[in-house]
Amino acid sequence: MRRKLVGAAVGLLVCALFVGSAMALDRVIGETEISLNGEREHVRTQETNLGNLVCDVLRYYTGADVAVYNGGGIRASADLGEITLEKAMEILAFNNNVVTLEVTGAQIIAALEHGVGSYGFVSGKFLQVSGLRFYIDSAQPEGSRVTDVFVHGEAIDPEGTYTLATNDYLAAGGDGYDMLADAEEIAVADMTDQEMFIAYLQEYSPVFPLVEGRIVVR
Repeated sequence: MRRKLVGAAVGLLVCALFVGSAMALDRVIGETEISLNGEREHVRTQETNLGNLVCDVLRYYTGADVAVYNGGGIRASADLGEITLEKAMEILAFNNNVVTLEVTGAQIIAALEHGVGSYGFVSGKFLQVSGLRFYIDSAQPEGSRVTDVFVHGEAIDPEGTYTLATNDYLAAGGDGYDMLADAEEIAVADMTDQEMFIAYLQEYSPVFPLVEGRIVVR
């Protein structure tokens, strides 16, 4: 996944969609060739194709090694076919800033452990991810459920450093992610997560995200 600068021209393109009458919300901005699963009981308990897409978008526009996004921040699904501006705004309704952090492998592992701390129950802190794969042993107690983590196919180095993109809510320690609040902030993107999502759909539709085994339960 290559780095793409988030420039003023793209921001203006997104903003232009809001100019004019309220009918702009009905404007088709993209298309999906598969239903995008943002159902509450799914994005807060397991990997979904929409969660993958949202995280991929953040990583694409920031160039970060990995991206994570709380399932509670994904607020709607999208049916097969055209996607309107209104639907895209519903999916990422909080319109958060996107922050890039410098983190250690140990902080990533701690974040993943926290995300599955309530595994088996619907929890907004459950993380959708990009750039990594991790394994959950659901029989283990809270704090010991993440067994293996791989970043771009390589075993994570707890002492190594990585760049991580996420929304500003998690970056500030929201949902109990204190380990992210302790990380060094590298940059704040000049588009929000919602704007990035809209811009990506405009440029790369039709999209066809899949569940890829980024989160594996043993």
